[in-house]
Amino acid sequence: MSRGDYADRQREHNAQYSQAYAEWVAGLSPKQRRQLQKQGLLRPEVDSFETGKASDVSELPIAAPDPEPQPEPETALPVCEADAEEVWAALRRLIAELLADHNPALAVECLALVSGVGFMGESMTGIARRHRVTRAAVSKRCIQLTEQLDLLPSRAMKSLTARQSYRTAQHKNHDHRERFDHGRRARPSD
Repeated sequence: MSRGDYADRQREHNAQYSQAYAEWVAGLSPKQRRQLQKQGLLRPEVDSFETGKASDVSELPIAAPDPEPQPEPETALPVCEADAEEVWAALRRLIAELLADHNPALAVECLALVSGVGFMGESMTGIARRHRVTRAAVSKRCIQLTEQLDLLPSRAMKSLTARQSYRTAQHKNHDHRERFDHGRRARPSD
């Protein structure tokens, strides 16, 4: 998947969303549409994926501060030392993984891809080309990171189901070749 493919799919998704939003707004009563207009929500907000910076929700009129601050709910738990220690342990492990990697720059880009942090639609192929490795090497590193960090595959990765079906197809293909190529092999002469 090249960056252009991602951009085209995102653009198509945004167009579909915008059309559905416009249809939804058209089905509202005039009073409801005026209320949306006052809130600045008459038109859909779509991510600006080409610059890598999404529109900030704080820029919307709906995000204006409340005139009276709301009290903290009493159910909020204070951060305890055990939670903080878990976070630091995870950070130490992550930093150690990145430092021990033979290609830390590639590992950081793979981490950005699998976590979604700083991901701007770059494909694994683009990352592989930039680091002069194969796409399979990038995919393998991304899979390792998702397993190490117990993350689900990001939208830039193949799903677990797709990976399993590819693996099954590859094994069937390999088994098929093993069975039928066996007769074509040169036999050692006695």
